[in-house]
Amino acid sequence: MNKLLSNKGLLALTFSASLALTGCGGGGGGGSSKSGNGGGDGGGSNEPLTTSYSEVEGPLDAVQQPLSEQVLAPIVAGAAGTPLEGPVSCVTSFVVTDVLDVLDSVLANVDPATLQSDPTALFTGAAANFQATVTELAADLPIALASLAGEECTGGGSGSGGDSSDPLAALAGTPLEPLAQALAPVLAMANGGGSGEAPSPSVLLAQLSAAFSEGLASVDQGSSGQIGGAPVLGGLLSTLDQALSDLSLTAIALEDMDTDATSAALSVTVENLLNGLLIDVVPIGFIEEQSGQGPIVSSQIQSAVASLAGLLGGGFGGLPAGGFGSPADALFGPLSDTFLASLQSALAGGLAGGGAGSNVGGFGALLEVLAPLQALLSGGGDTGGDDGLTGTPLDILLAPLMAAMNGGAGACPLAGTPLDALCSVSNAFTGALAQDDGADLLGVLQGLLGTLLGGR
Repeated sequence: MNKLLSNKGLLALTFSASLALTGCGGGGGGGSSKSGNGGGDGGGSNEPLTTSYSEVEGPLDAVQQPLSEQVLAPIVAGAAGTPLEGPVSCVTSFVVTDVLDVLDSVLANVDPATLQSDPTALFTGAAANFQATVTELAADLPIALASLAGEECTGGGSGSGGDSSDPLAALAGTPLEPLAQALAPVLAMANGGGSGEAPSPSVLLAQLSAAFSEGLASVDQGSSGQIGGAPVLGGLLSTLDQALSDLSLTAIALEDMDTDATSAALSVTVENLLNGLLIDVVPIGFIEEQSGQGPIVSSQIQSAVASLAGLLGGGFGGLPAGGFGSPADALFGPLSDTFLASLQSALAGGLAGGGAGSNVGGFGALLEVLAPLQALLSGGGDTGGDDGLTGTPLDILLAPLMAAMNGGAGACPLAGTPLDALCSVSNAFTGALAQDDGADLLGVLQGLLGTLLGGR
């Protein structure tokens, strides 16, 4: 039994958001190069998530850490004590750690000093680690998916009674069974399929991607879109689907020893991964869709993400000399300081109406607990709080900006950040309310849409 996933918990995701993050495991990367952090013999025993967010030391550790601490920790904390907590913690751990570690296995070998004179050194140096991280990803994927059915994020089979030798057995009899059935032969092939010879990374990833997409399409069809359209859960699955597709293209470029194609593939993978996590797993896109006003917040996130991911493109010529720490913090910090605290509260309130506890009851309990959350985020609950801003679910996102402005006495918390354009909303609201306490803020917002959306 592969035990490495159990050593890859998102930093601070197993702790309450009220716990000081600085006391939860330090600020460096995992740096263990797939050696694991917990010791032991890995003999199939259940091991809890730990505080490592990376198993391959590389430049993207600086993205993995704040993504784990500042962005995803509040979402897991908002789901604490519900059947959504375990799956969100486990699947996001897989996405942040396994997927980005595959990319770091390449980036760790990028040497700008020799890239032009000897580009093949990058590919020969990265080959073994790339193979290892892809193999690890294939081993951990079924464990992450089994968590959706109530299994612990260890593959030990103690959750809802699945077969410990086959984590995907936990999905039998659930709406996700077609996904497990599609993946099963590919995962068997990943282990050699009885022949003792595992496929190349490009073949394995292409097969995983095709099987996942096929299985997910069957799940969506079988559930009449209920699962794919669910807040948080739908985002987890679609982000996984896109990540596997992007990684398959990355593997092809790497095996072709094409520097430009490899850097472009890494850039696209990071861009799509971050957009999936920040907009779909964090249910900003869902809220916008229910509000019907367009991608007001997500368009700004996409622009900022494109700038960050673009540093990986151009044949690696744009890699920041100081690393990815500052660009990542410039995006994740403002999100944490504004929207995510409000979303944590909304999740905690919306999820309180369903379910009995973390990893309790399997997939049925997970769907049940999402129903009141979907109603809240769709406008069926108290979406606007005491502020009563626009009368739409967007108030969940906009209220923190207005609170920070303190009636005009404070500065916009997004000023000078990649999300600076959203200050035009809070500034306009503050100005309108200063003139008329009963101002039509939805009308004010609609007047700004052309500027915010850039003609979308």
